[in-house]
Amino acid sequence: MGLEIRRYRASDWDEWLRMNRALFPGLSLEADVAEMRATVARPDAAVFVLDRGDGSLAGYVEVGERSIADGCESSPVGYIEAWYVDSDIRRTGYGRALLETAEQWARDRGRSEMASDALIDNDVSHQAHRQSGYEEVEKVITYRKSLGVESKPSNIRQAVPFFWVRDIDRSLRFYVDGLGAKMTNQWVVDGKVRWCWLQMGEAAVMLQERAKEDQRGTHVSICFTSADAISYYKELTSRGVDAEKPFVGNAMWVTRVVDPDGYDLFFESPTDAPEESEYSG
Repeated sequence: MGLEIRRYRASDWDEWLRMNRALFPGLSLEADVAEMRATVARPDAAVFVLDRGDGSLAGYVEVGERSIADGCESSPVGYIEAWYVDSDIRRTGYGRALLETAEQWARDRGRSEMASDALIDNDVSHQAHRQSGYEEVEKVITYRKSLGVESKPSNIRQAVPFFWVRDIDRSLRFYVDGLGAKMTNQWVVDGKVRWCWLQMGEAAVMLQERAKEDQRGTHVSICFTSADAISYYKELTSRGVDAEKPFVGNAMWVTRVVDPDGYDLFFESPTDAPEESEYSG
């Protein structure tokens, strides 16, 4: 059985939604979609899928970071937010392989502990966790109360400085070797890194190489990661804001706004659409 574990791509959305609906049948479709979009936009989370090789998926794991978790001594910790395998693939080792992939993601980010949870009556999940080396910490019952105020998920997630640099190899030595940053995404042209996302704990910075004659310390802009840059573009234009029509750059939909003092503000969301695609709406 030639299944492959890989990072989530935007083209996986329908299959991911199918599995998410199976895992969380009590959630409304609207709530499910909102949670998924929030996960994709998080800089401290990742989704790994089990690819059948025929355009469909067989499982997935959502992994992220939390500042605290019951039974853990460090902070932040890696956290299994969701874990699912189709029934025909269970007990074949692929579920554990998904967990191991999530754990390696957390190790790569410098985390020393992993946490997870399961519903109190989900005996199958309890057994699967124990077989994968997880120990039970405690059993709890959670409560909620509506405060009568309608909540709306935030589209904007994080502001990230974007630095144009003269020599990206030198900058990488400074940020990675010197400051201890980890490269979590990159754009490579002819074998050379041209753009990259560097994670430093809870913070991040983006670097991209440009012309050698530019002066030092210039060309600074702020990039805001979002759940859906196109929907935010529509929201901005509806308010009369002069926003640039979205395009795809570095595997992200991007719309640009210039503030009153001339600073460039970019609003971005991940996509697997072809580079330099332009929004036609």
